[in-house]
Amino acid sequence: MTAVWDEDPPRSAVANVRTYVNRLRDALGLSGRLTARPPGYLLTVDQGELDVVEFAEALRRGREAVADGRPEEALGHLSPALALWRGAPAEDVPRTRALTPRLDALSEQRCLALETVAEARLMLGEHEEAVAELRDMTAAHPTRERLWGRLMLALYRTGDVAAALTAYGRARELLADELGVEPGPELATLHLAILNRDPALGFTRAARRPPPPPAGVTRVAGGTGGSGGANGTGRVTLTAALTATRTGAGRLVGRDRELQKILSALGEVAGGPRVVALDGPAGVGKSALAREAARIADFPDGVIHVDLREPPGLGPPDPYDAVRRALAAAGPPGDGADPGMERATGRLRAALAGRRVLVLLDNAVDERQVRPVLEASAGCRVLITSRVVPAALDDVAHVAVAPLGDEDAAELLLGLCDRGRGDIRQAKRVVRFCDNLPLALMIAGKRLAVRREWTLGAFADMLADEDQRLDLLTCGDLSVRAAIGADYRVLSRGESAADAHALELFRLMGARGTADCGPGTAARLLGCDPRSASAALGRLADLRLLEPLTLSRLATLCLVGPLTVDHYRMSGLTRLYAREIARG
Repeated sequence: MTAVWDEDPPRSAVANVRTYVNRLRDALGLSGRLTARPPGYLLTVDQGELDVVEFAEALRRGREAVADGRPEEALGHLSPALALWRGAPAEDVPRTRALTPRLDALSEQRCLALETVAEARLMLGEHEEAVAELRDMTAAHPTRERLWGRLMLALYRTGDVAAALTAYGRARELLADELGVEPGPELATLHLAILNRDPALGFTRAARRPPPPPAGVTRVAGGTGGSGGANGTGRVTLTAALTATRTGAGRLVGRDRELQKILSALGEVAGGPRVVALDGPAGVGKSALAREAARIADFPDGVIHVDLREPPGLGPPDPYDAVRRALAAAGPPGDGADPGMERATGRLRAALAGRRVLVLLDNAVDERQVRPVLEASAGCRVLITSRVVPAALDDVAHVAVAPLGDEDAAELLLGLCDRGRGDIRQAKRVVRFCDNLPLALMIAGKRLAVRREWTLGAFADMLADEDQRLDLLTCGDLSVRAAIGADYRVLSRGESAADAHALELFRLMGARGTADCGPGTAARLLGCDPRSASAALGRLADLRLLEPLTLSRLATLCLVGPLTVDHYRMSGLTRLYAREIARG
């Protein structure tokens, strides 16, 4: 009785139950199988008829198989078991105090099954598959720390260290918002190990099959040969627009032109460029675009992803560290001893010899950092992302990555926060305050997705306050301030007179709120000659802290004297960062 009515059954409860049982017998043909058994009724089922029992047995066998080191067998048990689920247990049945613990136990068993599947994937080296499944799992169970831990580890083992750290930030944010707690010791320890690139995490990349092309992409079948596609020419044929900045639903927005350029360059045969370099300002989505190109391009021996990003506070980038990271991603682990630059380069060259791989050097600072890796990977195609144009490198195809257009940026934002097109006008206000940068839009989308009570208009009003805009565009490990600060730190390490003038000019522009600047304005601010002022502007432009003004924009400015092409503009978010620097 309590399972149906809690502690308040009606006076006719016994008669009601008898009526319900008789109706069940008639409707389901259960005569002889649903029998009275004091103090209630007994339903007799045959083997395989009750999904709860089947699921529990499959879970037991799957967990035993994982514990015994048999991950393939575990997946054989658990995949069909999880397919038995259709939503929540007893979804249409009102919950009572007697029934709730049993239903909660079933939900817990399902989570255990999901965790065990993830563990089996990791044991098999199926890291890409694990990432896709774990993203769905963490979305459905956002406070399940073990799932977040598996996702972080899977991302790390694919070489996407930045995404692994981002996952930790997201988990930390959700735990704080929903439970008011920090991540537990296991997740925090894993986060620290990823930051330190702990060898114990087993960062190896299993040989992978080329992934199936997404909708709109056709791989041209044919013979082998060349250094790119499967048809001997190395080309990948695009049959529809593709994009490289993802919405919350996983669709990509606004990068079809750049992606086509990258794939075309990577697909060139003899005589084409060996290196493709993506450059653009902080937060513009270069890494996402490069990863998408690497996913689509046809390299049978896989992709070696080397993240060259350095934590804040370190000195200039070390070329030897880039070689070590590439070697760790490319080949079997060494004996733990430091081989030195020459031996490490030789090992990397040997590991890549004869392999048709794409080497992705992500977040490169300058040519000096990547040159040894390029020399060791002479037979491979290389994709580089950098905020600085690597002009000193040879045999390079350059692809500039700019902020998204207004329509694409609004579409990205609305997809991330799951708001309707009716909010398009307010979405474009948010886009404007985010400088159309995918990083800023991603942070805004994540905040709006969590804070459903915020309207787009209300959030735009908050962003309009310049004193809090950079704070609002911070979410876990994602931060516009940190992204711009990385460029500023590169400049602060410089030792030339141009670097010193550039630092001072950046601070002065922030202090005075100057957005547009040419040599004359820079010379007046710095109190120096025009040549030194131009050099300072050039350094800021090299690091994408300033962007060249278009001729159409120059024509609208009320400038004294003739117009020149070395006029620049500081974006709104960079200007706010410069103002913070000026204020100390």
